[in-house]
Amino acid sequence: MKNTLKIFSTAIALLATTACDDFLTVIPEDQQVLETYYTSEAAIDANTASLYAAWVWQDFHTNFMWMAGDELAGDLFYTYAEEGQFYSMTFTNTNTFMTAGWNGLYRVVSYCNNIINGMPDAARMNDVSETAIDKGLAEARLVRAFAYYFLTEYWKDVPVITNNNMQSNEIVRHTQKSVYEFMRRDLEFAKDHLPATPYQSGRATRWTAIGMLAKLHLTMASHLDDGDSAANFEKAKAYAREVIENSGLTLYNDLGNLFYPAGNNNSESLFAIQCTQDGYAFGNARNVSLSRNALINLGNSWGAGKGATRSLQEAFEPGDARRINTFMRNGDHFDNLGGGGYFYENFSADEKTETFNEMLNHVRKYVIGADADCGGKSGASNQDAPNNIYLLRLADVYLVYVEACIGAGTSTTDALAIDVYKQVRARAGLTNDVTSITYDQLIKERRVEFALESINFFDIKRMSYRAADAAVAYLNGMERWKQYVSNAEYTVEERNAADMYHGGFTSQTPDEDPAGKGTPYYLNPDASPITITAAQLVLPLTNETIAKTPRIRETPVDYTF
Repeated sequence: MKNTLKIFSTAIALLATTACDDFLTVIPEDQQVLETYYTSEAAIDANTASLYAAWVWQDFHTNFMWMAGDELAGDLFYTYAEEGQFYSMTFTNTNTFMTAGWNGLYRVVSYCNNIINGMPDAARMNDVSETAIDKGLAEARLVRAFAYYFLTEYWKDVPVITNNNMQSNEIVRHTQKSVYEFMRRDLEFAKDHLPATPYQSGRATRWTAIGMLAKLHLTMASHLDDGDSAANFEKAKAYAREVIENSGLTLYNDLGNLFYPAGNNNSESLFAIQCTQDGYAFGNARNVSLSRNALINLGNSWGAGKGATRSLQEAFEPGDARRINTFMRNGDHFDNLGGGGYFYENFSADEKTETFNEMLNHVRKYVIGADADCGGKSGASNQDAPNNIYLLRLADVYLVYVEACIGAGTSTTDALAIDVYKQVRARAGLTNDVTSITYDQLIKERRVEFALESINFFDIKRMSYRAADAAVAYLNGMERWKQYVSNAEYTVEERNAADMYHGGFTSQTPDEDPAGKGTPYYLNPDASPITITAAQLVLPLTNETIAKTPRIRETPVDYTF
């Protein structure tokens, strides 16, 4: 499909222009143009290919996706300017990255709407088969459902937009329950009209739709005060079981390549943003935005201040193979970074070229090194690496099944739940003497499995629907304000000693040390606490949106189907 994306990036100009002054990137539905474009099934396929493209999702995935998904969840440490506001929970509705995320997701919706509203009649005029039309509609409706999932989990009550030609004063918010139902209908249609196997590599299938239905029903069920909660847990179980038992899909067992281009569209990739090396916005920017420095990718790099939080580091068990594939710490060696090999130390010998950060680690996941490390595909100059960005993996569906089996309770002994839970852990090289799974174990397992994939915040949202106080306590228990200070009383060699990473030593400040020296690194005792409240789990409507759509602040209403 990536070749199709390259061709389509020029063809899209025939169908899409930016118009209107509201928050949507609107694509006008010009029937005359559409009639001359949708002349065959191949033309429909070329258009729906755009929905997977990184450049369509760019305003979401380039920055907002990891800032909100990983920083809000307490998994990614970063404190710089507006980017760091997601970590400290000090964001306001003027945050430019939040605005980009909102606009970017509605941009995806607008592309989907253009196909849904304009393609069928135009294609029928050219005698394209109903089967091909329904397949194209199914892809567009599935992608639209994904976009709305992100929108409603971040902002709760959001406008359901189905017509790109709406005027700004017509746009109102719809209740989250309505948004869930809208998504459910889109996904059900996709389930019934997508093929069981991808007709091009990277395309969604009916298993994508069923897997997302499982996650949607789990999310709906987590609202324990809803009268349909128990029924939705059962539906989530049934949909996830169907994927597990009937799809024929398996976990991809090469953890080393799971986030490299070599792992694109592997056996567990149910839906991923398709990244191509065609310039900025066409590919994955994370090899640049998250990598420690230019020694990693031999190009641009902006990740010096980013790393796995203390609490995320503590969530990994000893011997978990996912750890070294998620974050790099003192003493780690990588054959496929740095253009053929990279040894991680807290400080370089000159104490300037490379320095520690306050979490004593840097990001590894999605960081793929220099061209020599990834088949010439690092994208280190243009921020356009071609390693795809996962939106749904099979492992997610496995653990959705476990969570649905737990339901409103505290544990499960379901045989299939235990089996798939063991499979996820076995891939990580962990022991599997499991006879029951508690909710807390499940949340911890999901956290390490999907660490720095920008979806763990949604687990916290489900937790908050079950019990808001528990979710807030979970977040505040991370103590994200506690950060390491480098002790200048020690030499660089001492600060690079083998155990100089979080968990390798016990922090001691100079005041706590009878000798008055303290450990080579110690937790800053003077840092101001970060206190999180339940209200902060729903992002504010952006200032730009409020200004351009005057009715957006009205009380949300149910969507009329």
